Amino acid sequence: MISWFSFYKPLFMAQLLLAEFLCTCRLPRRSGFWLRYAVTVAVCLLFSVLIPGEPDGPVGLSLIFLLLFAFTFALNCFCFDVSVLSLLFCLSVAYVVQHFAYCLSNCMLLLTGLNTNIYGVYTEEVILHTLPVNAVFGYIFSFVIYYFSYYLFYLFFARRIRKREEPRIRNIPLFFLSIIAILFSIFINAVVVYGTDNGDLIIAVNFYNAACCLFIVYVLFGILNKTRMEKELSFVYGMLSKAEEQYEASKKNIEMINIKCHDLKQQIRTIGRANYINDTAIAEMSEAISIYDSAIKTGNVPLDIILTEKSLYCYKNSVVLSCMADGQLLGFMNEAEIYGMFGNALDNAISAVLALDDPEKRCVGLSVARVKGFVAVNVHNYYAGEIKRSEDGLPLTTKKEGEHGLGLKSIRYIAEKYGGKMSVQAEEGIFNLNILFPISEN
Repeated sequence: MISWFSFYKPLFMAQLLLAEFLCTCRLPRRSGFWLRYAVTVAVCLLFSVLIPGEPDGPVGLSLIFLLLFAFTFALNCFCFDVSVLSLLFCLSVAYVVQHFAYCLSNCMLLLTGLNTNIYGVYTEEVILHTLPVNAVFGYIFSFVIYYFSYYLFYLFFARRIRKREEPRIRNIPLFFLSIIAILFSIFINAVVVYGTDNGDLIIAVNFYNAACCLFIVYVLFGILNKTRMEKELSFVYGMLSKAEEQYEASKKNIEMINIKCHDLKQQIRTIGRANYINDTAIAEMSEAISIYDSAIKTGNVPLDIILTEKSLYCYKNSVVLSCMADGQLLGFMNEAEIYGMFGNALDNAISAVLALDDPEKRCVGLSVARVKGFVAVNVHNYYAGEIKRSEDGLPLTTKKEGEHGLGLKSIRYIAEKYGGKMSVQAEEGIFNLNILFPISEN
C-alpha cells in the first residue's frame, strides 16, 4: 500500500532540488554542466522513490531527510567546480529555505482550515481516496506559499552570490554552529510530527521553526558578506600599501628626471651660445626635453607626481589630459592615499578613452576645487558601450574576472575614511567620478 511518506519523499526531493538550484545557479560550473545536472536530477528523484524504509520515530524521520540531502550533495559535487565547503554552504542554505517553506505552508494550512493534519496535504486519506475540495485548495495554497518563499529568497539572498565566483567562508565555527541549528530545527519538527495532535502547539512550533530558518539564512549570508568584505578590505589595504611603495619610487624618478632635464637644458644653452648648432635645432631639443620636465604644479607633491606620470603616459598614447586642481585642499590626506586615489581614477579614465576610435574623444579631465563647505574632486572622460553595475551600484570592471571594480572601492574607502562620499554617473557617453570631502574647521 502507498503510504504518505512514499508519496512525500520524491516531492520533498523535487522541492529540495529546486531550492538548491536557486542557491547554486551562479556558481562556477564544470564542463558539460547541463548534461551533468540533468543526470543529477534524474538520479536524485529515482533515489528518493527507491530508498527503502518508513520513519519509525523522530530520529528515523530526520535521518531519512538528511540522507536524501547528503545524496544531492554528493551528486552536486560533479556539477559545480567549487570547494566542498562552498558547496556545503549553498546547499545548506537551500535546505533551510525548503524547510522554511514547509513550516510556513503547514502553519497557513492549519490556520485556514484547508488541512488539519500535521503531515500537510500528503496523507493516506488524500492520496488513496477521492480528493476533498479543501485538499485541492490545500495543494494550490501550498504551491503558492512555496513559490513566493523561493522567489523572495532568491530576490533578497541568492542573488548576492556573484556569478561564476566561489563563495568563501572564513568563520568556520559560526558556519557549523548554523548547521547544528538547522539539524535541531529539523529534529524539533520531527518530534512534533510524532508527539502531538495539539493544533495550537503544532502551529507554534512551525512558526518557531520558520523564524529559526529565516534567522539561520540571515546568519549564513552575514558570514558570506563579512568574508567578502574582509577580502575586499584586505585587497584595498594591499593597494594602498603598494601605492605607498610606488609613490616613493615615482617621487625619486621624477626628481631625477627633473634634475637631468635641467642639466640638459643648461648644456643646450651653452652649446647654443658657442654657435655649434642653430637656434631652430636648439628650440626643437628644448621642446623635446620639456615633455619630460615636470610642469604640473598643484601645490601638492603626491598629486603633482601622479599627474606628471599620467601626463607622460597620455602624451605617448595621444590622450589629452587637462587638469585644474588646487592640491593644497588635499592637505588632510596622507601622500599614499592621494597617489593611490588619483592613480586609480586616472587609470580607469585613460583605459576607457583608449578604447575609443574617435581621437577627439580621447581626453580626460580632472578638477579639485572648493565648493561651499566641501572639497570637490571630479574625474571625467568619454566612454563607449554599456556600463554594467554591481549590486552596490559601482561599475563592473572589464579587467580579469574576480576584481569587481576594487579600484573604485578603494577610492570609496578613502573618501568614507575622511567623512566624504563617492558617486559615479554615466550619461550620454560621458563618465563622471565625483568625490566630496567635507572641510573641517580644524
